[in-house]
Amino acid sequence: MRITQEADYAIRIVCLLAESGETLDAGTIAEKCCITPRFALKILRKLVLGGAVCSFKGANGGYRLGRDASEITMKEAIELIDGEIAISRCLSEEHVCSKSGENKGACFVHRVFNVINRDVVRKLEKVTVASLVDPDVSVEDIVKNF
Repeated sequence: MRITQEADYAIRIVCLLAESGETLDAGTIAEKCCITPRFALKILRKLVLGGAVCSFKGANGGYRLGRDASEITMKEAIELIDGEIAISRCLSEEHVCSKSGENKGACFVHRVFNVINRDVVRKLEKVTVASLVDPDVSVEDIVKNF
């Protein structure tokens, strides 16, 4: 699995919104995250559709978090952009391999990928946006909670 650049920026955008605590326009978000306004809007649209971010129209419009930062996880931000997390394409229902259908669960490699994938997903579920922006929380503190 490779987290796309778009998902990476989605995490950075929700962190920026959490840190600011206020409504920011797309231009400001793009500038602070060092991305183009068009790319920022594409990401923001997906974050709004998923409920992680709220949008407001008008002269004083913009974007802010849709929920408390402690309720938004890295997993959610990634999946709103990239879809369900899967470290191997064989974990996808759409993927066709020699072990498709009922035999897929019998495949040793598939089962190992599945266990590792569940572990990755569980870890990403534990990392909240609030912990990512808390200046008193270190990387070691976050990893310790795994």
